[in-house]
Amino acid sequence: MTSDHCDISVVIPVHAEGRLVQHTLNSAKKAMAYAKAHGDVRTDIVIVLDRPDKKTENFFASYDDLKVHFEKTDFGDAGLARNFGVGHSSGRYIAFLDADNLFGQSWLYKAFCFLEKNPTTIIAHPEYNVVFEGQNLIWKQISCDHPQFRSADLIEHNYWDTTCLASKKIFLDFPYEATMATQGFGHEDWHFNCETLAAGIGHYIVPDTVLFLRRKLNGSVLERANRGHRIIAPSRLFDPSFFSKLVRSEK
Repeated sequence: MTSDHCDISVVIPVHAEGRLVQHTLNSAKKAMAYAKAHGDVRTDIVIVLDRPDKKTENFFASYDDLKVHFEKTDFGDAGLARNFGVGHSSGRYIAFLDADNLFGQSWLYKAFCFLEKNPTTIIAHPEYNVVFEGQNLIWKQISCDHPQFRSADLIEHNYWDTTCLASKKIFLDFPYEATMATQGFGHEDWHFNCETLAAGIGHYIVPDTVLFLRRKLNGSVLERANRGHRIIAPSRLFDPSFFSKLVRSEK
């Protein structure tokens, strides 16, 4: 576990990204520097090397940075790697970043300010996902209080990507479910979104923020889950009595 407490720990699970992770780290460090310069926000990075391939392990073999802390695991599961990273972080807030995606420069600072000003327990997401490589598109996310938001839609699709910022306690109380060891379940971030909504924890976008989301040409976890027709694990959100009340309240 890191020794010095900070405001935000950026948790990055790493698997087989190789040198792509250098771009990810650069984007995280730029966002950290921006947060420091604009609001004296203290940050660090927790790298979780989860069953890394040789190229990825070699990349980090001589990596030397006091603000980057390394942990090695053998889960073979992105959700469990994130949980482990949370448990070995010192930040009051946790920011997740997949090892081939890129933070927008102002994301950490604006999300930190957004949560600090909000008196309730919520989860913050970037307003825009700019998808590149395998696809080229812009995905605008919406908050759970948006007029077009409907909880029932979560039966069919996920509203928010994994990248978010929230208090460490939320991730300790609602750890990600293991999915890679099962044949039927997937989309651990989708399940997390459902479980937290069911517990009354709102998901909100931070205006004028962006994540650059790499959609791999092949071999992505999302692609494997979709190809295997996986569904999200059972969630309290879809319990019949709970769900019917929730849907009626949103009409």
